[in-house]
Amino acid sequence: MALIRGGGVNMTIAPKKILLIHNNSQERGKLAIMLSRFGHDVRFSSGKGCTDQMLMSNDLVIIDDQLDKKSGLDIINQISANLCEKVIYLASRPFLAASMELQNLNIYEWVTKPVDPLKLAVVVCDYFVEVANKQHALPR
Repeated sequence: MALIRGGGVNMTIAPKKILLIHNNSQERGKLAIMLSRFGHDVRFSSGKGCTDQMLMSNDLVIIDDQLDKKSGLDIINQISANLCEKVIYLASRPFLAASMELQNLNIYEWVTKPVDPLKLAVVVCDYFVEVANKQHALPR
């Protein structure tokens, strides 16, 4: 569990299921170790056979842009729009041309490679805090 402090409020984030779609086993291992330190259950996929059902069974999906025989954008373009909201995209440098495409996809965030595992953990934590705040927001 992660205890988040800020603005006079303490919030505990329960461990979540994270799907890491990444081809490079060494890189995904480093990222998974950091996320596991926060208690998260990190699962792996190489991107083959990723369906909405597979993505729905996870609380967050992290997709690398360079997968075997396709790009991470191919997966994002295949999934439903509401699932895109729980995607963090790992993007190569320079990414200027495709960044306009990313802005139109409604994903949560994109992180430029090389990915610092601690920076990714912060982005993941921010995502879960934002989700928790939305779930506990009072109706207007």
